[in-house]
Formats: sequence, structure tokens, C-alpha cells
Amino acid sequence: MSFPPRDRTPMVEPVPLKVWERCEVVHDGDEFFQKLAAAVDAATVSVDVEFYIVATDRTGMWFLDVLTRAVRRGVVVRLLIDGIGSSGFARQCGEKAKAAGILLRVFHEPPWERWGWWSGPGGVPEKRYTWRRLVRRLNHRNHRKVCIIDRRTAFVGSFNVTKYHLVSEMGAAAWRDTGVIVEGDEVVALTDTFEDVWVRLLQRLKRKFRRKRVQTSPLVRLNVTGKQRRENYLDLLVRLLRARRRIWITNAYFVPDGSLLRALSVVAREGVDVRILVPGFSDVVFIPWVTAAFHFGLLSAGVKIFEYRGSVLHAKTMVIDEWGLIGSSNLNHRSLLHDLEADIVVTNDEALEEMSTQFAQDLNRSVEVTLENWHQRPRLERFLGRVLLWFRYVM
Repeated sequence: MSFPPRDRTPMVEPVPLKVWERCEVVHDGDEFFQKLAAAVDAATVSVDVEFYIVATDRTGMWFLDVLTRAVRRGVVVRLLIDGIGSSGFARQCGEKAKAAGILLRVFHEPPWERWGWWSGPGGVPEKRYTWRRLVRRLNHRNHRKVCIIDRRTAFVGSFNVTKYHLVSEMGAAAWRDTGVIVEGDEVVALTDTFEDVWVRLLQRLKRKFRRKRVQTSPLVRLNVTGKQRRENYLDLLVRLLRARRRIWITNAYFVPDGSLLRALSVVAREGVDVRILVPGFSDVVFIPWVTAAFHFGLLSAGVKIFEYRGSVLHAKTMVIDEWGLIGSSNLNHRSLLHDLEADIVVTNDEALEEMSTQFAQDLNRSVEVTLENWHQRPRLERFLGRVLLWFRYVM
């Protein structure tokens, strides 16, 4: 992809800035889930939940109890989990959740699983798959972390329902994550896309069905369709190229494509403060090796790179001048091409200030990567990182 000169107007204009009625950024997992539980307890009509991972640990069981209490009050609770990320929960807790009155569905369950409570939507057995369709199905995951309360309030971010995000459970080893609580009319976009996936799971055995029309919003970034994916990515590139002051990126799985790398390099050479915070160690052991394969080119262009050393870094945030982004999307091929993601655009001043403050605090717990210490990395790690780049399409 070629980029327009900086003094020209890009063909695609970024959408105009709007603000949420409420926008609260939360970096602490205990606080995030306490506020989520309070919101669920206060719900009067509906609770729509989708998580990539709902674990079977104490946190997962606690969350199941929170949803069960809402059902007992007459609230309609729908829980959408991923067939790979939450396979253990589906296996061990599916019957209990359905018995409690929770409406539960699984996104793309693997065909080798045999859950007694789940034989496909409406109890219809799954049909057989060709190898090609099976691989595509397994590679297409629901990576969102979203909870919508009464179609008015939404909790979005990178927190999964597992103990690893909680200081109360893990202490100093708790993962570094970020979530956001938003309220306003724009939440309807999240509600519509939840409904769209929920209905598709019910009707997927039919050859044709009419998709629910999902409302779009400049404050919600979704990637259900290929068109949405392309528009979001092009909009991001335009915003990067138009940055005048800062680009601060925190990302757990930084495996970018060439267009993103070139955009970051261009603006860094022009004097924009470009900083990228990546994990020093990860839950996926080889990710730091792969990310390091991009360091040399970025550092040579003037990009500043930091490796977080406090614990596992799992957050996905971005600040471009006075525009922010919080959600589940990584800067890798999985989020760009394969998985369902949900991100919230942040333009409220207080929320942006909170994001900036947290970024500065994270840098204090990080080690800056320089060209000198990059060359000092073990040769085996650098070699494996280069080799693994051949598989970045599925990373």
C-alpha cells in the first residue's frame, strides 16, 4: 500500500469526533469485575455477555453466580462463549448454566467436543465439514470481551473471566489489562452485533438467512464483515499518518503487517512521538521473539519501543493525539483477518488523561529497547522469531 504525501488530503476521511455520555477507563481487574457485577445486579431487562474465555476457576464460578442472580430476578441473560477459549466451561458448566435459566450458546464449537447439553443450535446435530471448511471454522474465533447491561451500558476491553486478571487472586503476577465502561445511545451498535452473531448461530444450518442490520457508530469499531475490517484498518492508517503529536500503543501481540510498519516509520521520521509498549514475557512464550523481529526497522526510523516487565501485558490500547482506542483487538493478523473483535473509541478528555497516565506508569515498569541491546539478544531467539514470521497469518 502506498501512502499519500502529508500535505495532501487522504481519500478516506477519519470519522468526526463524538463523545460518550459516560466513559470510565479501568486498569484493575478486581475493580472492573466488581463494577460489572454491580451493574448486572442492577439490571432490570437484559444482560448480554460474550467472552472469549470464561474459566472454570473461582472467578468463572463467581461470575456464573452473578448471572444466575440476575436470572432469578427475571432479567433475560444471554451468554455467548467461544468454542475454543471457553471449551472447559462449556464442558463442565454448560448444564449448570442452562439449568439456572441462562441462555447459553457457543461460537464455533470444535467438532470433537461432545457436550451433552449442546448438539448445535436448537438441539440440531452438527453437519459434517470438509477439511477446508473445518480449518476455516476453527481459525475463526470470537475474541470479544463485552457485557451489555439493559442495552444502555457496556463493559468492553481485554479482560477475560479468569483469575489471571485479578490482583486478589494472583497478587503482583496479575496480568496488566485495560477495560472501559461506556454509556450512551452508541451502545446500540454493540447490541446489534451481539444479536447478529446470536441469530446466526441459531440459523447457520440453513443455506440462507437474512442478517440483522447492524448499526454503525464512530465510537464503536467492529469487524463482523470484510468491509468493516478494511474500513477500520484504512481509517487507522489515515489517523496514524495524520498524527501531529503522539502515537502511544500498548499491545499484547504486536505482529503487524507492512502497511502499519511503514505508517509508524513515516510519522516517527517526521518527529511524531511514537512509542510502542509490548510484553517482555507473554502467555504465548514465542510472541516476544516474533515481535522483536520488527524492532530493528522501527528503531532505525526513530520509534521508541518498551518491553513491559511487571507481569504479563495483555492490554490493547492506543492513543493518537486526542483519540484513543480500547478493546480486544491486537495488532496482528488474527485480529485483522480472522477473529471477531470489539473496540471502543475514546475521545472524552478525562478518559484520555487516564490512558496517558497509565501509559506513563507502564513505561516506568518497562525496559526500553535500543539498537544496542537489540543486537545483544540471544541469536537463537532472533532466529526463531524470523522463522515464526512465516506463520504470522495465523498469529
